[in-house]
Amino acid sequence: MSTDARPPQDQHPALGTTLPPLTLVSADGERRQLDDVVAGRAAVVHFMRSATCPVCLAHAAQVQRMHDAGELAGAAFLLLAPGSAAEAATAAGRAARRSPLAEVWATGDHADAGLRKVALLQHSGTFVLDDSGVVRSARTSALPVSSFAADEVRAALAAPTV
Repeated sequence: MSTDARPPQDQHPALGTTLPPLTLVSADGERRQLDDVVAGRAAVVHFMRSATCPVCLAHAAQVQRMHDAGELAGAAFLLLAPGSAAEAATAAGRAARRSPLAEVWATGDHADAGLRKVALLQHSGTFVLDDSGVVRSARTSALPVSSFAADEVRAALAAPTV
């Protein structure tokens, strides 16, 4: 199915494009643009279903293990909760032990990145960005267990940029 034929709830950034401009908010209320936070680094960006999603936190722990094993090739790891500074604080507190590498922020609304709620389920997803901000891997789902694949992250980080 082509990108244009997908229903609106599935309109997330495609491979070879960039994430839309997103304003992020930290646990202490600081507001920054996603591009400024990534700042020319390759990055693994995981959009959480909620600040307390145990599956999303397990994905964060897996990314931490990948980092500890040297598999992230210096890429940053951003963990993004939907909501406000309060959700960023909750996510940061829950991720601190499992994934100290994670830079935790909130997005306000994941719909700004094309990840909408469907049947009350917030879509979550993992994007790998190269150092130019280009999406090299994208996996999203309404079911958090399907929104992350370590092998896809590894492959995207290992692939040469053109």
